[in-house]
Amino acid sequence: MKEKLQELVINKPIEQSPHYLLSQELEFRFLKSNLTFAMAFIGGIVTLRTALGIDKPITEEFTYSLVAAVLSALCAFHAKHELISDLRNGRTPSKIKRLFRRNLGPALLAISIGFAFRYFESSLH
Repeated sequence: MKEKLQELVINKPIEQSPHYLLSQELEFRFLKSNLTFAMAFIGGIVTLRTALGIDKPITEEFTYSLVAAVLSALCAFHAKHELISDLRNGRTPSKIKRLFRRNLGPALLAISIGFAFRYFESSLH
């Protein structure tokens, strides 16, 4: 049991295979796309709220949506930085780090989209 837990958290030396390096490049591009989508979403909901001229004051849904989108962008940016750092230092990240890198940003963006949908749906009725 202890060995399995250590396997989840301990970094390993980097693999020099072309397949691993290609996977890191693809992961970097995925994170870059996630960062771009989060930033575009932030600009989009602020612009949409202004353009629709919604008289309703800013509610918790809108605030939560903005906060989740900003956190998604920060997670993606941090993950990109960590990926580059791992490649420079010659290490393969632990399974837990890889899990958070790949899933946390998109999950926060999905939450943000859900809150924005609830805000705009309730504001237009």
